[in-house]
Amino acid sequence: MTYRVEYNGGDLEVTTLDAALDNAKNAIASDLGPISGWSVEHDESINDWFVQGVINGEPVGPTAVISGPETMVAPVAAPQHPARTIDGWVQCLSFSGPTAVEAFAAATNWLNARASVINVTDVSWSNGRLRVYFTDGS
Repeated sequence: MTYRVEYNGGDLEVTTLDAALDNAKNAIASDLGPISGWSVEHDESINDWFVQGVINGEPVGPTAVISGPETMVAPVAAPQHPARTIDGWVQCLSFSGPTAVEAFAAATNWLNARASVINVTDVSWSNGRLRVYFTDGS
């Protein structure tokens, strides 16, 4: 399991959250110069950390994003959000896994078990999550 640090178009993978936070802070300080403090926020819903430099009590410069390893409570094949049946509307379902291949496999298995899915309109991969957009005819 690794943590991914993204800052100013670059990214780095490290093995611990402490190392990820240190690398994010170092990248920001290298970019902006002396920093008087740090703003670190954690979004539990997507398990991402947001790090920004603070000078004189105000956040400055770009934000570094740290994506943490996903907590796997259910098997990978289970979608993260229950599907809703909304005739003709585009819906979105998210899948996650330790790797993109496993998330795509989970999505494929879920779609194969749903004869009512008429069309997959789009897919996206971001921060360790695969989102599948589809229309359902049921």
